[in-house]
Amino acid sequence: MDKKKLTRLMIDTVVKRGIENMADDPRRSIRRLADLGRQFSAGRFQDDIIDIIQTILADDNSPYYTMIQSFLDNTDHACIRKLGINIGYNSWTYDARTLRKCSAELGHIIPWLLIFRLEDNHIKDSNTNDINTKDNINLEFIKRRISEARYLGINSFSIIQKGGNTDADKIIDIFRENEESAFFYFLDDAMLTESQISAIKECKNVMISINADDPQSSNMSRKLHDDKILYSIYHYYDNNDFDNVDSLDANSESLKKYYDYQSSMIFLMPGKGCKNHGETVKNIRLKGKFPCFIWDMYYDAHLISKRLLDEENGFLEFEKDGSVIKPCLKSGCQDKDTSLINIIKAVMPIYKPASTFQ
Repeated sequence: MDKKKLTRLMIDTVVKRGIENMADDPRRSIRRLADLGRQFSAGRFQDDIIDIIQTILADDNSPYYTMIQSFLDNTDHACIRKLGINIGYNSWTYDARTLRKCSAELGHIIPWLLIFRLEDNHIKDSNTNDINTKDNINLEFIKRRISEARYLGINSFSIIQKGGNTDADKIIDIFRENEESAFFYFLDDAMLTESQISAIKECKNVMISINADDPQSSNMSRKLHDDKILYSIYHYYDNNDFDNVDSLDANSESLKKYYDYQSSMIFLMPGKGCKNHGETVKNIRLKGKFPCFIWDMYYDAHLISKRLLDEENGFLEFEKDGSVIKPCLKSGCQDKDTSLINIIKAVMPIYKPASTFQ
């Protein structure tokens, strides 16, 4: 057995035991699990995370204790372990070394995360009666990109799907084919069928995220909650969402509506024309006033890039037609048939090695 698999097996065993012990003494066990996380910490990035966790949980009245207990009671523990290890160990620790090695060889930053926008707008051709998708990448494009990405040390992926669930079965096949990768599957206005939910439950390496502003999202969240699926909600924010942010607390009316989704995690994304409020979101998270963990998807992806690669622009986002929309650099690459390495060389920043990496 190689070193990576052996270390992963050890981590899985320890985390499994730690989660099981939480039933007897949740507060003590959660703190102990954070201590165990430090033992397996392999660099400054992981140390930073453990420092934050331990600081937050030092407050016995922290609503995060309520959040964590609810999360553990209502989520498949195997999912928590598998996705957590795929991100924390595979993507942010072991494969981070591959990212830096490949970045040095290529001379450009290798992104740690790929984001795909997919629009399921199938249109019937009036002449042939065939179904096709206009101006849209297909699933083979995503599969090819993931295959290229894993060779470079990229092991985290987000798929943002809009317009229906006819592609969901093939997307789930991608989850199955990449068991050691981490996936975040955002459903914009697409809902899943019973069979698709059951299939995702078996994968265990994916977090579903549903649009809190979609009328169907409430029913979907209840179904995911009842089935103990690992899920979150997300919201496209505007500037008005952050009025009087300093006065927000756990009982604020503007936040109570999100509690109905019974999700322990909320992802925020800036709406069209809205400035990024990521710094504000980070401060809200660190204050620990709310019984849910709040992320700004893009801002926090930049923070992770900074810690892993000493460069904020450390992820790539593909539009539904296969063109690159992030990072927004002058020398864009719009040929969806070119290789991922060619795209990286065209749009990603120059790699500047840092002697402080661990």
